[in-house]
Amino acid sequence: MASPGMVSTVTTSSVGSDQVPVPVPAAVVEERKRRRKESNRLSAQRSRARKQQQLDDLAAQVAELRARNGAMALAAREAARRCAAVQAQNDLLRARWLELAARLESLTELLQYCPDAAAAAAITFPGACGFITPQPPLLDATMHCNYYQSTS
Repeated sequence: MASPGMVSTVTTSSVGSDQVPVPVPAAVVEERKRRRKESNRLSAQRSRARKQQQLDDLAAQVAELRARNGAMALAAREAARRCAAVQAQNDLLRARWLELAARLESLTELLQYCPDAAAAAAITFPGACGFITPQPPLLDATMHCNYYQSTS
């Protein structure tokens, strides 16, 4: 580096000649240094601005993801609550179905042993309450009454 007031030299080359040192005035050297410093300062400033922009973008993304995560957690809790309610309702319906199936089986057995009651039930309650009277199994030879028997 040249000190202020000193003259630097620059070598030049031309085709067919030897390199000859050319003196460069100190003011030119100082101007180059000043421009390089200014360029480096502006480059560093742009780099800091880019880093700050990236940091701001990441902070915004974090906030957005946290909001989405909270909304999804809320939706998951609501879905779990609805699922539990449906399961509870399903359990109640299953228990009711078992109770009704047991009652139906009991009534079916009772009608097997009372053929006159079966005929009376078919006459008195044909399709009562919109329910279909159960049909006996096709291969059961022990049943002696037809649930669909009518007295026309």
